[in-house]
Amino acid sequence: MHRRTVLHVLGVGSVVVALPRLAHAAPPVDMDGLGRGRYARLHVKLEKTIFDVDVAALEIRVDQATADALQRAVKGREYSKKLETEVVSAVLGAENAYSALQFLRGFARDAFIKGIRTDLGRAYQAKLIDKSEYQRVYRGLPGWFGFLGDRGVKKGDNLYHRGKPEGLRSVYIDNEGQKRMDVTMPGHPPTRTLLASYLAPEGDLREPLVRSLFD
Repeated sequence: MHRRTVLHVLGVGSVVVALPRLAHAAPPVDMDGLGRGRYARLHVKLEKTIFDVDVAALEIRVDQATADALQRAVKGREYSKKLETEVVSAVLGAENAYSALQFLRGFARDAFIKGIRTDLGRAYQAKLIDKSEYQRVYRGLPGWFGFLGDRGVKKGDNLYHRGKPEGLRSVYIDNEGQKRMDVTMPGHPPTRTLLASYLAPEGDLREPLVRSLFD
């Protein structure tokens, strides 16, 4: 694969594999309103190619209505690019969503922000988000993650997002269990933008996240 992803930050090629359910502490966000069952969850682990070093694990959960739509789209069918587009469209329409990004390796703050901006740009170019959302997130990232400072991202840190119609809450918990960020952005567009960044075309996460529904 090429050098890309929300963790494009690593500057190396990467592969992604199906991820077993994460075994970390209970999420620090409200989980009510999320769906149940295999079609309510997309998941992936990102690895370096050369030394098979785990980099990050991502889990996305959606509401039951979206899970039911995914089941209708996927059950009994084989993965294809056309079906991938259908799945992404369904996920982006979720009213309620949750994501947990667990970092399994550390890296610099600026590299982290650059990686997010890369996938954000892909989502915008693919018209998954509008210009105002692209600009809002692009400009806001340095301030939101300013707390990382020289420390950067450390192995064992976790970044949680909980999207609802009324807003998107983002919580960063460091590897010592301390809450370093707790920010809520109003309205539904921020939730779509988050999901679109993870599912942006040409990103490393899109295909394996979709394929995880076929496991």
